[in-house]
Amino acid sequence: MELYDFGFSFVENAANKHTKETSLNDIITQTKNELKRQFLSTTRAWIIAFSGGKDSTCILQLFYEMLVSLPKHLQRQSYAIASNTLVEAPHIDTFLHNVLDSINTHAKNNDIPFSILQVSPSLQDDFWVNLIGKGYPSPTRTFRWCTDRLKITPSRIEVANITKQAGSALLVLGTREQESTNRKKSMQKRILNNQGFSKHDDFPNTMTYAPLSKWSTDDVWAYLSTHKPLWDKNHSELFKLYAKASGDERQFITHLAQSSCGGSRFGCWVCTVVSEDKSLQGFIDTGENHLKPLNDFRNYIKRLREDKLARADYKRDGRAVYKNGGLGPFLSKTRIEIFTKLLETEKEFLSLGGEKELINSAQILEIQKEWDKDFDFENTALQIAMKFNKKGVCMQDKKQKILHEEILEDIVANTENTEVGLDDIKALLHTSLEIYNTYGRRGVNSAPAKIKEEIEKLLNDKSTKEEQECL
Repeated sequence: MELYDFGFSFVENAANKHTKETSLNDIITQTKNELKRQFLSTTRAWIIAFSGGKDSTCILQLFYEMLVSLPKHLQRQSYAIASNTLVEAPHIDTFLHNVLDSINTHAKNNDIPFSILQVSPSLQDDFWVNLIGKGYPSPTRTFRWCTDRLKITPSRIEVANITKQAGSALLVLGTREQESTNRKKSMQKRILNNQGFSKHDDFPNTMTYAPLSKWSTDDVWAYLSTHKPLWDKNHSELFKLYAKASGDERQFITHLAQSSCGGSRFGCWVCTVVSEDKSLQGFIDTGENHLKPLNDFRNYIKRLREDKLARADYKRDGRAVYKNGGLGPFLSKTRIEIFTKLLETEKEFLSLGGEKELINSAQILEIQKEWDKDFDFENTALQIAMKFNKKGVCMQDKKQKILHEEILEDIVANTENTEVGLDDIKALLHTSLEIYNTYGRRGVNSAPAKIKEEIEKLLNDKSTKEEQECL
């Protein structure tokens, strides 16, 4: 088996072994024949949902082999869509990039009408822009704001572009009933048409198809371990990733009771929906020490969302949440703290051998725009970034700031209270913005009430000073 050539020991569930030597080959042949029959019976554009994991790799390879085997006149343009959330674990991101490049190169060189498209979120939907720029709290199971923004929306846009050209599409998934009890229930609930397709809930003019629905976990690993793909990559790196994610660098496990290498799953390194990132910890335990700062940062933003002092008592739309014991977005000071911590994490990550920046200049500029709207007149994000020597980041002269200066000077020039100077009003303005971003907008301790107190305090201080000078 190809797997043994990589130095892994293959542990299989004895109760799940095929009774005949040809059983796996039968499953593979049946699946390929079914793929071929379905492909030739419809004019829909076929799109493989590809994540780089074992199941999506399996269905992608099966489909690609089927497509290549067809006569040229029966082949038609097909696709795979891979999502890059921009917060993928760096080692997974590198692996995925290499695989996509290899497949696209093979298709181009051999005139195969197939391409993998990688999609990413817009700046407005970017994870860092929402977490640090807008102050969204770290995602939870009940407030998982990230999934739609980072994955579903970018994929929906790309699928829409394809369906616009082809009229309709078939999204081919690597999902299997044996993945989990919940997966089995959700798959069995789907209403299938006479072709075995089901309607996609989010994508218009798109059906879904799961050719591997009855495959076992052992079937998937056995296929990948014995069948080298047509493109210029074997599956050795994939095996190593799963092995390391399980915390065991040598033993590659396909025992069903262990749920695919101890339940390891690859995803965003900042994911705070899970209590612990076992995959990332597995890589650290097997010697990938440069990933430790990333895991520490993930744990930090997970803890921070529970800190009442780090969050406002109102939502971004101004509605109070304190009445129900809820918490709003991160405060301005917290966002600044998170941003600084992220850049410190990036610096440590790179010093330990990491090869990829964690946040780029475009994201930083967008964060600054969000801070401009909420509380910042001083280019604070840009100033912090420049201290860490971030490339592509420089100070900007903002018309908004100049306008504020002109307004402040005009206020001072026309005020009757000459003791209230420009510096006093600037300080009051910054204090007011901090209060506005900290307190709710209703109630006794609302932001307007607090700001009024600060104004009265300033005026009283000036009046007291005047009285003392007159004595």
